[in-house]
Amino acid sequence: MTKRIKISLLSILALVVVISGWGYLSLFGNPIKKNDAEEKVRAYLIQQKGYSPEELKDISGTYSFKSSEAPYGAAVTFADEPNDKYQYIIFKDGNIEQFSSSSDNPKYQEPMN
Repeated sequence: MTKRIKISLLSILALVVVISGWGYLSLFGNPIKKNDAEEKVRAYLIQQKGYSPEELKDISGTYSFKSSEAPYGAAVTFADEPNDKYQYIIFKDGNIEQFSSSSDNPKYQEPMN
C-alpha cells in the first residue's frame, strides 16, 4: 500500500469515528450532562421541595433530542411509588419543572407554572 492510500484510509476512518460519535451524542445525549441533570434534580427536590433523600428511590438522567429549550432532565422514582416515574426537565435558564408523571393518581404532582 502506498503512503497516499494509507493516509486516505486513516482519514476516512477518523471521519467515520467522528460522525458516529456525533450521531450517538445527538440521539442519546452527553452522559456527563445526564449525570449533571441527575444531581441538579436531586438538589432541587431536596433543597427546594423539601423531600428527604430516603423518599427518592431512583433518579436517572434523561435526554430528548426533540427539545432545544430543555433537552436534559431526570426521571424520578419515589420510594413509596416504586412503579411510577415523574419526569423533571431542566431549562437552559436553569429552572427545573416537573413535566409529567406515569401515574394515574400522582401523589407528587406539582402545579403547572
